[in-house]
Amino acid sequence: MQPAPIRPARKADLEEFLSLAEAIGKVLGVWGKDPRSDFHNYLKEMKEDKITFLLAIFEQEKIVRFSTVKLFKRLDPSESDPKSCTIGVAVHPNHGRQGVGTQLIEYGLKEAKKRGIETIYTSTGNENIAMQKLAEKLGFIKYAVVERDGWKFPRYKRKI
Repeated sequence: MQPAPIRPARKADLEEFLSLAEAIGKVLGVWGKDPRSDFHNYLKEMKEDKITFLLAIFEQEKIVRFSTVKLFKRLDPSESDPKSCTIGVAVHPNHGRQGVGTQLIEYGLKEAKKRGIETIYTSTGNENIAMQKLAEKLGFIKYAVVERDGWKFPRYKRKI
C-alpha cells in the first residue's frame, strides 16, 4: 500500500472528526465527554505545541479514511516526564486493516523524536486485539494491564 498523505488537523476537519467519533462509538479511553470539545481542545493544544493531532488523507483534500495520532506529555506512573508521550490511533471501522494505523504511528514516532521525546506509551482496550498486535509489531512492549471501571487496558511502551 502506498503511504497516505498526512497533515495536521484544521478547523475544517471537525465534521469528519465527528463522523469518526460516531462510527467508533463511545469507547472508554478514546473520547472525553464530548468529541466536539475534544477536537477543539486538540486544536488549541496544537497551537501551544502541546499535542500533535494528525490525519490520514486520501483522494485529494477530502478525508475519506480518517485516523488520528495524539502525542502529549503524560504521567507515568506518578510523575511528569517531559521526555515521554502517549500515542493513540483511532481508525474508522470501515477503513481498518489497510495499513493506515501503522503509517500514522510511524509518522507519530518521527514527530515525537523531532520534539525530543525518548519514550512512547500506548494503551488500548483488552478486546482490541488488532491494536495490541500493531503495537507489538511496531516494537512496543506490554508493561502493565490497568483496570478501570470494570475494563482492562493493556499498556505498552517503547524507546525511540
